[in-house]
Amino acid sequence: MKDNTDRAQRVAETVDLISKKWHPVIIQRLVEGGALGFNELKERIEDVSAKVLTDSLEDLTGNGLVKRTVISESPLRVEYELTDTGRELQTAMEALAAWGDRHLDPEPDPTVLIVDDDPRLLNMHASWLEDEYVVERAYDGEEAFRKLDDSIDVVLLDRRMPGISGEEVLERIRQWGIDCRVVMLSAVDPDFDIVDMGFDGYVVKPGFREEVRDVITDVLARDVHEKPVQEFLTLSAKEALLRAEKTDTELRENDAYVRLVERLERLEAEIDDAAEQATHDERLRTLIGGVE
Repeated sequence: MKDNTDRAQRVAETVDLISKKWHPVIIQRLVEGGALGFNELKERIEDVSAKVLTDSLEDLTGNGLVKRTVISESPLRVEYELTDTGRELQTAMEALAAWGDRHLDPEPDPTVLIVDDDPRLLNMHASWLEDEYVVERAYDGEEAFRKLDDSIDVVLLDRRMPGISGEEVLERIRQWGIDCRVVMLSAVDPDFDIVDMGFDGYVVKPGFREEVRDVITDVLARDVHEKPVQEFLTLSAKEALLRAEKTDTELRENDAYVRLVERLERLEAEIDDAAEQATHDERLRTLIGGVE
């Protein structure tokens, strides 16, 4: 027990040292900037006063984490940089920050995995999304398989890739039961074969910035709905794609499209029945509450 108590005490002492308000910020700025003068350091730390920064630097210097070097006596100019001991703290601080990202953020940014064998297009699409999402990249199907797990919220997937195609990646996602949305990105205009494909959205390459962002926002928003509504929204998007590409005659004569419309009609009836039942139940609860 004594060893455990001593260990806990040492952890408490370390946390107390680096948890003082400005200490971790100063350490991070010195990691980023190397040796910095007092004014340079102050400019990089928003809202800190000169006195508080002086006191914090004295504390960090006294604890052997920061080294103070006099560059010139007249006028006096000093520089501050991390000691080897101070630099060692960066690993621990990064681990704490990563833990906070995973557990303290109540609504972390969704993660989008972009899979495309064209680096130019992949990086362009990533640049459109990085301000709102965590973006992962995969340059072929094999790399996509390695990165696919339950942390991925949306896959932006090139349909036609050499080797393992996007369609094969999509099939594997559904086989593995990974709970993510898939947006197909393809230079191929949608045809009737999309009816039986398990994607949630479809963008014709290269796509416009707002088009790509809007479809990802749309497929993520479906998660708030019950399963029948989610399926209805997905199939409705496919039906709209085909109506935009095909003539009325082509639509009427295609069995896959007819099945799609029939499924939409059944889902619509199911959703309406559920909504009507919910309204009835709410009215009943209101009446019972009024009686009480």
